[in-house]
Amino acid sequence: MKKLIPGFVLLLCIACSSKRMPDDVLAKDEMQKVMWDMIQVDQYYREFLEKDSLTRDVKKERYALYEDVFKLHKTTRATFDKSFAYYSAHPKLMKEVFDSMSVQGNRNLTNTFKSIAPVDTTSSRIDTGRMRLMRPRHDSIKPQ
Repeated sequence: MKKLIPGFVLLLCIACSSKRMPDDVLAKDEMQKVMWDMIQVDQYYREFLEKDSLTRDVKKERYALYEDVFKLHKTTRATFDKSFAYYSAHPKLMKEVFDSMSVQGNRNLTNTFKSIAPVDTTSSRIDTGRMRLMRPRHDSIKPQ
């Protein structure tokens, strides 16, 4: 009997440390996509809807937008809430989700600024104090 106890303890430790994710929890890549879109909804809410709160019920519209995100990703609020609770209880997994969202945000930002044409600094200067473009002026005394 004494020889079986360490075997049961080892078996219990292996069973409890299972890395398997429950079936009703969103996978990491899907969770990242849903959370990304929910952050976009929150940004839209703060920038546009919240400022127009006199003419509409902004909380109702915010939750309707959340439901649109869930429909887009073919999931439900209950599944998302359960998944969020699971990831919150597993900080390493949550960190991986947030890290991938950070990489995506940085990539989007970089791609946005790649499309902006650089300013030609050879023929003009930028006045950083006033943030305006200054053209070099010709001397009015010297003939050209």
